[in-house]
Amino acid sequence: MSLKITEGLQENEEEAKKGLELRITREALRRHCIKHNLYTTPRLNDVLYLHYKGYKTIENLEEYTGLKCIWLNHNRITSINNLDHLKNLTCLYLHYNQISKIENLSSLQNLNTINLSNNLISKLELLDTLPNLTSLYVTNNQIRTVEDINILKNCKKLSIIDLAMNHLSDHAVIKVFEVMPELRVLSLINNPIKKITKYRNIFIEACKQLTHLDEYPIFSKEREFAESEK
Repeated sequence: MSLKITEGLQENEEEAKKGLELRITREALRRHCIKHNLYTTPRLNDVLYLHYKGYKTIENLEEYTGLKCIWLNHNRITSINNLDHLKNLTCLYLHYNQISKIENLSSLQNLNTINLSNNLISKLELLDTLPNLTSLYVTNNQIRTVEDINILKNCKKLSIIDLAMNHLSDHAVIKVFEVMPELRVLSLINNPIKKITKYRNIFIEACKQLTHLDEYPIFSKEREFAESEK
């Protein structure tokens, strides 16, 4: 763990000992900007690093309309909300929180990357309202069935999907991935489906555009072999 993160955790512990609730207040944001040499005029900032803070709620970001990237990972956030005004946002990092539902994202039309790994999500929802989404990370959640990921069929630009460490076991999930025109990178590491016979060959043959599956890239000879095995 870096010195900067360690210092941040120590500051939060000190506030907790004083009985202070850890919140994203306007004053806390102002201090954050000063400390990290960011602009004190909120709309001029294009990035905020609000990770490792212990925050429970996303709030008071209304003036930060210029944000393109926000780091809210490693907190205690339970709901995705209060982001509607961040129209320029392209990257949203919410991994290592306590989020159980994907919601309130439809206004983020420029979003191309979202990381929701290590949360409590059981179903992928509303992702088809994000027309520019290209990268999705939902490692180590509670996703189990083909119905839980069916919405991915409608995500036309999505090219990178990390679903490692979930509970997918149904062979039918292939039907979702094979109709995704831009899918290039797929990770299903530590999902039960990896135990099916000829798993890798089946996915390579079905997903014509795929270039990387789990730990390894897909080379032309491997694709030729997989297609000949059909």
